[in-house]
Amino acid sequence: MYIPVDQDPLRLLTPGIQEQTPAYFCRLLWHYMDSLPMQGVAVSGEVYFFIRQDACRCRLTCVQRSPHYHHRWDMQLFNGVDILPAQIIVCRCGDRQIMCLPDELTALQAHYGT
Repeated sequence: MYIPVDQDPLRLLTPGIQEQTPAYFCRLLWHYMDSLPMQGVAVSGEVYFFIRQDACRCRLTCVQRSPHYHHRWDMQLFNGVDILPAQIIVCRCGDRQIMCLPDELTALQAHYGT
């Protein structure tokens, strides 16, 4: 079951994201997505976040293919206990944005016809 983000029915989290990703990290990625248009970046239908984690230290890379966008940054996590997935995808399905894991993307695309 997909759940809305902060009561926003147009932003959803898949079960895999709900189970494997702390809520604060999901909010951080949504805020990042919101900032892209303000930076002049046209957001595509699929935005990929690649995550390399070493305890509290984390390196994120945001990539989209068309229009091309690539950004990398480092951050410190709140604690060394949270284990993040290696990849998170934000995909557009109609008017919804859905945060998912790579193995959930095909089913989402089939369900929403994208």
